[in-house]
Amino acid sequence: MIGLEDNIKYFITKEIQCENTVYVYLTNINDVNDFCIRKTDEKKEYLNPLDNEEEFKKALELFDNSI
Repeated sequence: MIGLEDNIKYFITKEIQCENTVYVYLTNINDVNDFCIRKTDEKKEYLNPLDNEEEFKKALELFDNSI
């Protein structure tokens, strides 16, 4: 379980590495319809937001291809 800037707790649903980026897929523990995607920093210490809509679409495609 991890807390984000919105003070909501999330489960880590999945992690997918693509090149030098690890995308982390998170699901709200109180509402499974509420999810978000973050990426780790280079040292894998912090979760950062995605850069733009294009990166969000890429992360969703990676997730779809993993199931």
